[in-house]
Amino acid sequence: MTHVNEAETDIVFDQWERILRKGAASFGLILTDQQIKHFYDHAVALLQWSKKINLTAIKDPQSVAIKHFVDSLGPASFAIPMQRVLDVGSGGGFPGLPLKVWNPSLDLTLIDAVRKKISFIQHVIRILKLTDTRAIHGRIQDLSRQGGFRPFDTILCRAFSDLSFIVTHGLPLLSKNGKLIVWKGKLPEKEIEAVRFQFQNEKRGLEIETKPYRLPILDAERTIVIITAHRGK
Repeated sequence: MTHVNEAETDIVFDQWERILRKGAASFGLILTDQQIKHFYDHAVALLQWSKKINLTAIKDPQSVAIKHFVDSLGPASFAIPMQRVLDVGSGGGFPGLPLKVWNPSLDLTLIDAVRKKISFIQHVIRILKLTDTRAIHGRIQDLSRQGGFRPFDTILCRAFSDLSFIVTHGLPLLSKNGKLIVWKGKLPEKEIEAVRFQFQNEKRGLEIETKPYRLPILDAERTIVIITAHRGK
């Protein structure tokens, strides 16, 4: 059993482990002991830092496990393969950091407009000793205007803005056949129709897929929206 100092947190490790394993198993994922420990360390830091800065409104350990970690990992099978990844509006590091722990080969960039959140993500990167992982302070619209970057094959957005905004500023950052992976609650039909209308004359062909799923244990309705750009630079 992994030794943790539970006096420093409200999270009881054994309960945390059971919840994570059960939630991941519902998506067909088997977590290693090291991955569980990394997620635990991330969650402990999240709840400790959240006492001082606004990282998450979710404070219950079980909800943190399911709504942040399992929900970051579960839809991963929809987005394989991923290599060079941008996580936009990452906040407390979701979904990017759990996906990096799950797949250490990812080259991951996380961006957020709030400097304190970036400081937190950089702290987690250090304590988990993650390689090929960086957090930058900024906004996706600024990044898309600047140029001079290597395109990303995957851009992740979870609980951030609407689809039109994400597509407008994400497309210039994608490589050929790159994908925008967007976490949503219920199926966002109006947002999808708005994107189809906005980009109907776009020379770059867009394919929009939706993948509904249920968040385990909490049985909450969720949707992954996958937008593929079929012609890149």
